[in-house]
Amino acid sequence: PFYQMGKLIYYTTRRFINQGPKFKNPNIEDFGIGKSSIIYNIDALAIYRKVRVVESITNALTLDDKAIAIDGKIISDYQLSCIIRSPVKAVEIILDRDAYSDALKMGLKLAYHKKIKIVKMPTGDDVNTIGKKDTLRVIKNSGWQTYRDIYKQHINYGKNP
Repeated sequence: PFYQMGKLIYYTTRRFINQGPKFKNPNIEDFGIGKSSIIYNIDALAIYRKVRVVESITNALTLDDKAIAIDGKIISDYQLSCIIRSPVKAVEIILDRDAYSDALKMGLKLAYHKKIKIVKMPTGDDVNTIGKKDTLRVIKNSGWQTYRDIYKQHINYGKNP
């Protein structure tokens, strides 16, 4: 379930056996809202000065109460707007390793609005693979970045993934 200020606004299901789609979201036509118009744990944007953006609900649940999930690798304009308009001061972007380029793009969009840290996960790993303790260590060892820092990484990423 996705809640906002105590009200159920959306839901999704996840498979636990290797048959069918990994996630099942309600149709936008049936529910009136789609996955690009939601953020898992959106209330964290009003509670904390620093949030952690991850891809999936399970990553957010593994990490902590400051983690919000965008339900994918690419942040929607709506989700981006929610973060920018929030009182949050700092954003740690912790996408799966295969989405590092998307994390850099997100960082470029947020860098003039918030303090940004883009966390590069170990090869092939995500929050659930390495667990909370090791993810927090990787976050701690990552530095805060300016727009210029992120832009340099972005243009050089294809050369040195």
